[in-house]
Amino acid sequence: MAQRLRSTISARLLDVSMRILILSVSVVALMAQDTGTISGTVADTSGALVQGVEITVTQTDTDAQRTATTDASGSYIIPNLPLGPYRLRATKMGFEVYVQTGIVLQVGSSPTIPVTLKVGDITEQIQVEAAATAVETRDMGVGTVVETQRILDLPLNGRQPTDLITLSGLAVQTASSPQYTMSTGVNISVAGGTDYSVQYNLDGASHLDTYVGTNMPLPFPDALQEFKLLTSSQDANQGGGHSGATVDAVTKSGSNAFHGDAFEFFRNTDLNGRDFFAPVADGLKRNQFGGVIGGPIKKDKFFFFAGYEGTRIRQNNQSTISYVPTPAELTGNFGPYISAGCPGAAGIANSPVVHGGQLVLPISPAAVKIASYLPQSNNACGQVFSGIPVHENEWQVPVRLDYNLSSKNMLFARYLVTKINIAQPYDISKNVLSTDGTGANDMSNSLALGDTYLFSTTVVNSFRVFGNRVGATTPGAQTFGPQQVGINNMYDYYGNFIPIFLVANGFSTNFGANFFIGSDTTTNFGLNDDLSIIRGSHQFSLGVNTMRALLNAHSYAWSEVFCLFAGIFGSPMVVFVAGHAALFHQANPNPDNVTQNFVGLYAADTWKVSHKLALNYGLR
Repeated sequence: MAQRLRSTISARLLDVSMRILILSVSVVALMAQDTGTISGTVADTSGALVQGVEITVTQTDTDAQRTATTDASGSYIIPNLPLGPYRLRATKMGFEVYVQTGIVLQVGSSPTIPVTLKVGDITEQIQVEAAATAVETRDMGVGTVVETQRILDLPLNGRQPTDLITLSGLAVQTASSPQYTMSTGVNISVAGGTDYSVQYNLDGASHLDTYVGTNMPLPFPDALQEFKLLTSSQDANQGGGHSGATVDAVTKSGSNAFHGDAFEFFRNTDLNGRDFFAPVADGLKRNQFGGVIGGPIKKDKFFFFAGYEGTRIRQNNQSTISYVPTPAELTGNFGPYISAGCPGAAGIANSPVVHGGQLVLPISPAAVKIASYLPQSNNACGQVFSGIPVHENEWQVPVRLDYNLSSKNMLFARYLVTKINIAQPYDISKNVLSTDGTGANDMSNSLALGDTYLFSTTVVNSFRVFGNRVGATTPGAQTFGPQQVGINNMYDYYGNFIPIFLVANGFSTNFGANFFIGSDTTTNFGLNDDLSIIRGSHQFSLGVNTMRALLNAHSYAWSEVFCLFAGIFGSPMVVFVAGHAALFHQANPNPDNVTQNFVGLYAADTWKVSHKLALNYGLR
């Protein structure tokens, strides 16, 4: 795979940064970090600062323009700009026109673009092509931007963009979303912080699964423009949410030209080796396919972007070795098992309840009934191969609309839906040994609406309203309940929900799945508003956010019959056939209903004291 890495070089002038952190509000973020700021100073060839220069920046993809005028110190600031490529133009009577191209605004960036004007006719023009990332002097945080080229070019296992977060060198993935809910994201520890303390934002709005503390599903690589991992000290407008680090991601937008692509990636068992312990190949077939398209609905005004990614996984692993009771053992005859030297044969031969290979205790009718559901074996030891078959369908659709209502008002709407459907393994194999696996019927929805309004060239407001919802159902295998095999003193909460039978060194049913069976719905919604005011050498920022989070969950962990058969008679299989469980219990289903409200406020100022000194301070 061809790949092109762009090296980002950044330097900071003498920059004194001050930050006062009064209150850290946990769980929700602030600040529309899907924008950037361009600032700088204008001087003539002698180094004298020039006042009254008109600075115009144009986003070359959409032709959207913003203007500013340099003040008495020759400085200009243009905040809250949409991301993407820009062209800067500086004009004033008595000077040649200055044009700089190749400026690229990345998520949360604040590049400083110095301008030098040459005395001459305004009809003459000096054009400069930007070669490297401009110097950052207004933000105190340390961040790593992963732009679209690296997102597309770097190899990703399963095309998960979160794998690239660890490129910063400070981040380590520790786990993924737990199996009892939707697989929405990953747990990442940044700079030694806890693995649930990373705040995720998408398009300037909170994008957090508040149930488990991971990210909501991010757009697939072809639909993700870029993201930034921000660590170290953070500005007051970024101090909300989880305090360990912040990941600001941005969905791709449409432009004045139509662009799109199509893709397919696949893995197939024909290209893989067979597992050493499996009697047959696993039959893996994994296909990931889709495409994106974006362009204008109305040139210079209305743009769209949409995409689709589908994933299909089929696999039938048969590498798990189990031992089930043989027909002879179900009559109490363990002689063939002992003679064949099967695993644990010595323990059975020396068992106090087995004489001459014959069980002296009564045979349990429940054990015989349970065994009738197990796979049959012609092996003297009752050895069988099994596995958890996989039949998984996933898809994701991102849609974004951008509308320039006027030269002062820009609107956007983004919707992202992700669906995961995994068939219950027992429904595929009809083998009760596969009931240790679970299925899934999960969907996440994320909506964000934004409005950026220019009250003037020095007062800009960004408003975001968002809503996220995760609905997860983890079904268990419905084969037979406890009463159907003669266990009448236990209640079947789930309806033909197979009990947990754990025979040590033998076989198990539903043990692994037990911890994850249930359903949950997580909803959070809110808004954030950020106001930027430029007054002379000061850039003031004010903001507020609020979010409401709801959780409604229902778990069946330990609520079905649990029977553990251990070697109290020398062999767990002997104990099973005799019906003497070492542990026998049942618990109630576990509901969980939680409502939380979060509110955050901040005020901050970036004061350009001189060309070599900037103060950054704020209150949160």
